[in-house]
Amino acid sequence: MSSSVSVAAEWDLLSDRFYRRLTLYSPLPWSAPATTATSSGGGGAVIGRLDLSTHIVAAAPFGGPIAAVRDDSKIVQLHSEPSRRRLLLFTSSGHPIASAPWPPLLARLHSLAFSSSLSLLALLSDGSLLRFRLPDLQPSPSSSPVPLPPPASGGVADAVFWGGGIAVLTEDNRIVVTTDIESADPHPRELADPGIVDEEQVLCMAVVEPQFVMSGSPEVLLAVGDRVLAVDEDGVQVLGEELEIGPVQKMAVSPNGKLLAAFAHDGRLLVIPTDFSRIIFEYECGYNYDEPIKLIPECDGVRILSNSSMEFLHRVPDSTTLIFGIGSMSPAALLYDARDHYDRQSAKAYDNYQLISSSLPEAIEACIDAAGHEFDASRQRTLLRAATYGLAFCSRFPHERFQEMCKTLRVLNAVRDPEIGMPLTIQQYKEVVIMHWACEKITASDTIPDTVLLEGLLDKLRLCKGISYAAVSAHADNSGRRRDMSYSSIPLLLSIDEQDKALSKAIESGDTDLVYLVLFHIWQKVAVEKDAAFLLLKESRELERNPVASKGSPLHGPQIRLIEQAHRLFAETKEHVFESKASEEHAKLLRSQHELEVSTKQAIFVGSSVSDTIKTCIAMGNERAALKVKSEFKVPDKRWYWLKTCYKPFVEACIDAGQKTEALKYIPKLTDPRERSEAYARMGMAKEAADAASQAKDSDELFGRLKLTLAQNSTATSIFDTLRDRLSFQGVY
Repeated sequence: MSSSVSVAAEWDLLSDRFYRRLTLYSPLPWSAPATTATSSGGGGAVIGRLDLSTHIVAAAPFGGPIAAVRDDSKIVQLHSEPSRRRLLLFTSSGHPIASAPWPPLLARLHSLAFSSSLSLLALLSDGSLLRFRLPDLQPSPSSSPVPLPPPASGGVADAVFWGGGIAVLTEDNRIVVTTDIESADPHPRELADPGIVDEEQVLCMAVVEPQFVMSGSPEVLLAVGDRVLAVDEDGVQVLGEELEIGPVQKMAVSPNGKLLAAFAHDGRLLVIPTDFSRIIFEYECGYNYDEPIKLIPECDGVRILSNSSMEFLHRVPDSTTLIFGIGSMSPAALLYDARDHYDRQSAKAYDNYQLISSSLPEAIEACIDAAGHEFDASRQRTLLRAATYGLAFCSRFPHERFQEMCKTLRVLNAVRDPEIGMPLTIQQYKEVVIMHWACEKITASDTIPDTVLLEGLLDKLRLCKGISYAAVSAHADNSGRRRDMSYSSIPLLLSIDEQDKALSKAIESGDTDLVYLVLFHIWQKVAVEKDAAFLLLKESRELERNPVASKGSPLHGPQIRLIEQAHRLFAETKEHVFESKASEEHAKLLRSQHELEVSTKQAIFVGSSVSDTIKTCIAMGNERAALKVKSEFKVPDKRWYWLKTCYKPFVEACIDAGQKTEALKYIPKLTDPRERSEAYARMGMAKEAADAASQAKDSDELFGRLKLTLAQNSTATSIFDTLRDRLSFQGVY
């Protein structure tokens, strides 16, 4: 368990979930002395040390490249930087890819960003937009910037990019948004006047992307003084006045558009819905970096870029928590330990296997899944070795799953190599590969009907549930399938249980029939799942009462499967948490009892309770099986002790109730002489207590306790002392 403790020591607990920060690359090559670029785009130019505090930096998602240009509004030492500014391109590991002179005679650069198609965009201070091709970093399609805000707006005060658009706040407090920045002729439009007076200052801004807004138009959030304004094409709304969170210094919208992270003036980090209805979480920030950093959002975490390193902060996966959590006794943790014991040739390996044999498929899956989320190759191998140990005992687990993970990890480890510098996680890998495939499929399927194309997309998109489909939707629009594909996406969303997104799309379409169709599907699904789950439980009880389903009958296999199916249906609804847990435990108990009947060849377990199962195992002398049931169903130690001793609870209950005659029937059946002596002592029977105590190993200590128990009865104490002296003289103890 020491390795598990060292792994978990790297985690930080935030609310009820663990998070970890992984160092991907350190030190970065650009923190070394200046080098000369040899790429085709470099032209032999010198690429110096990159300092984030003196450069405008942009990073592409999915572990993509990093672009940087020296900020000419900052004062730098000329001997440490080339006199002429250059546009630099690096890998995420800090290796130079290309370098090109920054175009002359342009307005001052305001910000850089990568679009969803990995075009490099530069927003100039006058509000014009410049695009660069990758990897040669040449302006595209021409060297002329494309103007966005009207010339009279006074220039750019702030701006926010998202995948396919940009929102610009001008110096005269006008908001201009463009949702087609990748087209050759973008169409900017101005939102409603936010009504900001001259003495007020916009502290920060954020954007809720169009696909998450009912109107289909982006919504811009502005922090102005103590309030937050939501601005769209139709008007302005003041948000969160009742929350009284004070001036907000920074805001960021979650990838699904539902949540907002807000950094308040007093150092609090707040997580709130984008409608500012309540505060979900509130944290005090206390971690400081000693150097400038840039945060790079990803679909499953955030990369942290500094002058010297690239890190990745993300939530610890559930499978990893099950295995490496401190004190974890989950089947996955026991399987991981079993492999460790096996490598050390310890018999404890088989003991662990015995404890988890009924949960082996789940334990193997957890080890394989955890390996996929690791960046350290040695830890990947250790987890996969644990999975192979379980596979040796589990023929029903699909071996293709293990083989597929090995192939995926080979690809991931190859692209993560510092020479390549693409630190993809397994979730990012699935998303980027499947999204690219889906876009190419749409491009190559001009003659394929929408229904056929939809089925083909569905098979692949199901592999990566929860990812954003914005890139696919945008590509479908550009491919001329805007109306048809937007309509077809609703059945797709419903089929992968994305009811909320389907309903939003239906409302956006303005088609009343389509809205009713989605609502009917949601109502029908919830009702059917609930009714089906209860019907499955009823059917399982009918099987149990079936006279053919005698003890040890093969019908217990179908019964278990029915209960497990009911558990899965209950688990999909929030209203049946108890039923879901109860059916899961019932199926697990039946499976354990069936295995006991097979191993003991005694049809006496199925249908009994957990306590009765343990007592039956103990009565048969099979304490190992009893311990396994105790571990699987988390039986408390006190209850286990009572079940193991069997007669002690009855003796104590009789003595407490004053039924000494009844207690005397059970005291001789107590197998532990210490328990017999203490029971006799409580009843004032000194002779019997002394006889029983003499059979115990620690008689001296026991005799001392018994004398205290008999202290209130002087006659019994005198008899006890006499008997003790006699037994001592005879050498009994």
